[in-house]
Amino acid sequence: MAVLLAICCCLSAVSGQWLEETIYLPDSLSGLDSPQCLVYDSANNTVYVGGQHGNCVLAIDGATNQRIARIPTGSNGVSLCYNPTNNKVYCANYDDANVTVIDGATNSAIATVATGTNPRALCYNPTNNKVYCANYWSDNVTVIDGAADTVVATVAAGKYPYALCYNPTNNKVYCANQWSGQVTVIDGDADSVIPTLAVQDPRALS
Repeated sequence: MAVLLAICCCLSAVSGQWLEETIYLPDSLSGLDSPQCLVYDSANNTVYVGGQHGNCVLAIDGATNQRIARIPTGSNGVSLCYNPTNNKVYCANYDDANVTVIDGATNSAIATVATGTNPRALCYNPTNNKVYCANYWSDNVTVIDGAADTVVATVAAGKYPYALCYNPTNNKVYCANQWSGQVTVIDGDADSVIPTLAVQDPRALS
């Protein structure tokens, strides 16, 4: 049995911490084990958990720590992100080349969006209401409209795109390419590549 989550509370008056509760997986509700991603839905005070096996995302009530829903997804959910504009959660299904879109109000899957091969990372662009999905074996990034849940662009990245982050100051998305020694920079308005940043080839460090 895998331990999913230990929820810790910090005391402001004292510098100590204590374990509030531990949630164990798999269980009779979800079948999910090897949890590998989390995201928080601030609109509903809900924590979502993705992982291997079970083909689902687990919803946990942030107030009671109780499991409140099992949401069917694709296989091997490796990344989650939250869209506060439309109260949606996105799950990258690594083995199925798609992203499951979850309605945060109903905890139900409302769409499946095709991506490249082995979607590995997600991030949200609140300026343009877009979700970006890095596809590990396709060497590209799928751009999803956050309102319509449709693909609006596919942007070429470097070799094995592995992680994403959003820069709200300049409306840019950064994509770390695991084996190319590059970070791809994407313009959030145009969904086009700004000159790629060269970094040290990680293979040279081994």
